[in-house]
Amino acid sequence: MPQFMPFRGLRYTPAAGRLDDLLAPPYDVITPAMQRALAERNPCNAVHLELAEGGEERYARVAGLLREWEERQLLARDPVPMLYVYEQEFIEGGHVYIRRGVIAAVEVQPWEAGSVKPHEFTMSGPKEDRLKLLQATGVQFSPVFCIARDRAGQLRQFIERVIAELPPTAVATSFEGDHHRFWAVEAGSYEMRQLAPLLAESFYIADGHHRYETAVNYRNWRLAQGQLPPTHPARFTMSAIVAADDPGLVIRPIHRLVPRPAPADWRRRLGDAFDIEHVKLPDGEPERTEALMALLETCDTVALELEPRQVYALRRRSGARLAGSVPAGRSEAWLGIGPNVLRYGVLEPLWGISDGDLAAGAIAYTHDLEEVFAFLDARPGSSAAFLLNPVSIDDVMRLADQGERMPQKSTFFHPKLGTGLVFYPLEP
Repeated sequence: MPQFMPFRGLRYTPAAGRLDDLLAPPYDVITPAMQRALAERNPCNAVHLELAEGGEERYARVAGLLREWEERQLLARDPVPMLYVYEQEFIEGGHVYIRRGVIAAVEVQPWEAGSVKPHEFTMSGPKEDRLKLLQATGVQFSPVFCIARDRAGQLRQFIERVIAELPPTAVATSFEGDHHRFWAVEAGSYEMRQLAPLLAESFYIADGHHRYETAVNYRNWRLAQGQLPPTHPARFTMSAIVAADDPGLVIRPIHRLVPRPAPADWRRRLGDAFDIEHVKLPDGEPERTEALMALLETCDTVALELEPRQVYALRRRSGARLAGSVPAGRSEAWLGIGPNVLRYGVLEPLWGISDGDLAAGAIAYTHDLEEVFAFLDARPGSSAAFLLNPVSIDDVMRLADQGERMPQKSTFFHPKLGTGLVFYPLEP
């Protein structure tokens, strides 16, 4: 099982400004407009480190910026190793959620070791970018988001005790309106004994597969240059560990947008795999959205614009074979998740879309219904969209335990962890 340890985090000082203006999301969800807005909030906003503008020269520029901020005492390193308790409060679907975790340094291991488990595949481009950034700066800016079953309940108990006994070290409201609370806890033998049962747990990557694989690649790069002691920071990666039963674990669905018209014989091409129901939606908002969400709970996918301005509920028939070329050896649990039902039951039969086509950008993705409507409105009669239900936490862990990864863009854990609460130096 992976080891984990406290670390001497690098954190903003009061001289850098209000923490509200310093936080950013991780790089992979920052749009160009958001990047500009964050950069304007504060010249020290974490976006300047996490997602700097420019070409290859930007890596050296970020390294220089990091040194400058430390010299100006805008960033300072904690004097002793810490564990960091982290709480996010946010609104989703009109409900208030709170998600809590512990940020620590988790030992990086290749997937084959089986102790840290992925649930999605990754792409080479982001890993190359992140590795160059790590090599230039020697600092990890965003934590990997991990889930642990926490069978003994010690993670939850540790977090609750810290929150009950200590005032927050820092509080902030981020760009997106989420509330962040943060406790830096000096980690002695007592604190580590409290969390010792986690050493018997597997960790599941919820978000940050590219960052985790980059940490493995960075460790290997450092090992190629010489020996690293067992507790050297370069053998670890900054991770936020959240209990699997945390009530604030929210997964949003990721809907599929197809910039092609449906074939006229789409019903025939779906074969006998689905029961197809034509649905009439109410006029106006929010009635339309509410009706779509209620309908989605009753089926595998809601199809929009297979015929102009029409809505269909697709329900997979029990035991029915999907018409696509399903890879051999896959479990029914793997095939049964929404992204795979759509991939092999709809996208391939209707348009011949393959995994290679998906990797090349044949379809687009969004978790925002308004973006779905805008996409269809911009392409009347020449596109389609499919709404999916979210994949469950149980599915994520069960398939990871089976060694079966989901397609890219299967899960969207919401909200993303904040970038800027603490950074992880890769030197002692």
